Amino acid sequence: MKILCVPVGPLQANCYLVSDEQGRAFAIDPGGEADRLVKTAEERSLTISHILLTHGHVDHLAGAADLARLTGAVIGCAAETAPLVRRPESMMAIPGFQNLSGAEPDLILADGDSVDVGEIHVDVITTPGHSPGDVTYHAEGHLFCGDLLFYRSVGRTDFPGGDFGTLLSSVQKLADRFPASTVVLPGHMQATTLGAELQLNPFLGGMTGRG
Repeated sequence: MKILCVPVGPLQANCYLVSDEQGRAFAIDPGGEADRLVKTAEERSLTISHILLTHGHVDHLAGAADLARLTGAVIGCAAETAPLVRRPESMMAIPGFQNLSGAEPDLILADGDSVDVGEIHVDVITTPGHSPGDVTYHAEGHLFCGDLLFYRSVGRTDFPGGDFGTLLSSVQKLADRFPASTVVLPGHMQATTLGAELQLNPFLGGMTGRG
């Protein structure tokens, strides 16, 4: 499995292009610059067949409809995120995100679902807290967690539907399921590991995991 991180949009959210050895790929959280993502994929001979969204904030889905239109990829997200994919203009206005295209999600994903892209098997795990429709995607020892968990930080919970206690429960859910060596690929900032965050993240309050 190959992973390319491409920060996109005014807030430079991490979009991940994930592919197998044959170049069959999916994009996680295309938050803008769909044309650049297509060009990047073409330069690496990647064929994007799926767009997977971790949650319904504009900096993570602003480019989803355009990327789907340009590539023919299907869009997958949680039920709570789907209305925002259809009507991104209904989200809180943020400078730099105007005149956004909407699309109908093709896959409504729930906890325990999975998606196969080429040789890559992706598990869907519901992890609310930053927003109600948050999901984390697991593939081959990597967690794509959106704005749930960051390097030495966590997602903010002061947006509508956010809840800090729920967020901590979601992190604990991941800690109970995956080993400390699991790579965490967040929606902003650099990659980390689950074990490092359990040990060093000041927001997790001594949370423990599988070890």
